[in-house]
Amino acid sequence: MNATLTPELTDAVDKFGARYDTAQNLLNECAAHDWARIALVMDVSGFLEDGDHWYSTEAEQVLAASNYETAKRWFTEECGPIGEAWDDTGWLMYDADNPAAVAVAERVTACLHGYPLLDETDHGEREWEAMVEEVEGSPLTLPDGVDGADVLRELPCPQLGCITMDMVEDALSGMGYAQCSDCDEWLTPMTARSGEPLCRDCALEETRPVEMSVWVPADGDVTRARTVYGQGKPLTAVLTPYLDGYATQQGAAYREDVRAIVRGSAQGYRAVYGRAA
Repeated sequence: MNATLTPELTDAVDKFGARYDTAQNLLNECAAHDWARIALVMDVSGFLEDGDHWYSTEAEQVLAASNYETAKRWFTEECGPIGEAWDDTGWLMYDADNPAAVAVAERVTACLHGYPLLDETDHGEREWEAMVEEVEGSPLTLPDGVDGADVLRELPCPQLGCITMDMVEDALSGMGYAQCSDCDEWLTPMTARSGEPLCRDCALEETRPVEMSVWVPADGDVTRARTVYGQGKPLTAVLTPYLDGYATQQGAAYREDVRAIVRGSAQGYRAVYGRAA
């Protein structure tokens, strides 16, 4: 049997051949399937692609993947299993003499010339999953128990590829979370109050002993500088009652509380001022 291309496919190969396989490769595929003539499903820009190539944005890739998988589903429903009247090789090829396959291909092309989506539900689900991955893959660490879907539900009109870290932070703030002032951990304050929230580790770090040192520059102008002891140990015993008690109840420690507790304790007073309380 001499395999041939349909006239439409011949024209398309001439036009898009630099981007796709050559006519001879298509003829080989046709002969391998024992078809007399082979054709490829077309969209508005050429051959319908699987979404893995030639797309500059993730949104375009998701749209292409949705249309491609929807077209495959239509072929399966109308023409049976893959490899008989149609096949999938990164684009959709079909037996140009099979009426059912021709009807599906024409249906796909006609739909895409009138509207960019073959299945809005399928596309919406794929886009949602991609946006969830976008949020969860950002450098921002989400709070425990919160996933990308929780954040997306707080955003008014999220768009794939357009979700910024500021938008995620605003969404988390709207959900009642506050970020530690010294690190990227998210906290859940139970009461509204002003101040600088701290996670447990950063609150303990705030209690490291400090001293007042004097620096005299060349012009004689005395300047006081607050210097942190690099080897000083946090005042864990002083702060633990606060962290396990009130800080836990309010969902976060606060810098001003920590400093007041350190100054008000004998151990903290000695550490700060270097003399007995």
